[in-house]
Amino acid sequence: MYQKDVIPAEPESRSFNSSDNPYCKPRFTIRYFGMVQKGFTLIELLVVVLIIGILASVALPQYEKAVLKARFSTMQEMVESMKKAEEVYYMANGNYIADTNSLDFDFKGSCSNNDVLLCGSDIFIDMLGGTGVVTNPDNLLIRGYYCPECSSFSEVSTKSIFEYRVWLDFSSKPGTRECLSPTKKGKAFCKTLKL
Repeated sequence: MYQKDVIPAEPESRSFNSSDNPYCKPRFTIRYFGMVQKGFTLIELLVVVLIIGILASVALPQYEKAVLKARFSTMQEMVESMKKAEEVYYMANGNYIADTNSLDFDFKGSCSNNDVLLCGSDIFIDMLGGTGVVTNPDNLLIRGYYCPECSSFSEVSTKSIFEYRVWLDFSSKPGTRECLSPTKKGKAFCKTLKL
């Protein structure tokens, strides 16, 4: 049946008391030898740890990219300086030479050896891929390798993160600059350079 004149009952009025609601209770207090200390709940601590983890997961890849860019700019400066020194030597003598002692540059004692330089502990620079006077146009390039895991130059072909090549002016690819890498991380970095 249809009841037309039924009025619903009014809800019971009740005053709100925060102590009745478990979600509105103040933080717990710890009484320790008469002193009162306030503490954090486990949920609050977990939320903070979660936020820190998210921030770290975002920041770490950016930090690695910044380190690679810094290493690359250091190596690029050294390789470009060697290229300029080789070009000056070529203008004076009519050929290129792989011996760094014959060139007019100084890295302030940070690099050692003659035809393959170890600069610091992780940058290797290969001078023209040989020794003495180099005349083959395909070998007229300077290679810089960033390899933090390498202990000798023989390991750079497999362990280097990236290789930076600069071709000399009278080579088969004059003035060309290339970034190559055997690793996925290095290939992704080389793509960002747009050489």
